Amino acid sequence: MAELKNKQYMFTFEGGGWNTVWAKTKRGAIKAALKEYKDSDSLNPRIDSFHKATEEGLRNAMSLFY
Repeated sequence: MAELKNKQYMFTFEGGGWNTVWAKTKRGAIKAALKEYKDSDSLNPRIDSFHKATEEGLRNAMSLFY
């Protein structure tokens, strides 16, 4: 059985904004993001927003900065 490779997952925060996290599974991505932002009062990842990042999705999200 092949070992799972890390994939980039995109997610949004309650109240707006987005970020990415690397993990082998969606469940792992959610766990990693919740751990990373556990001490933040304003950055709360929306569990229902996690999905595998695509080139197009990242490009669209990054276009908000230009």
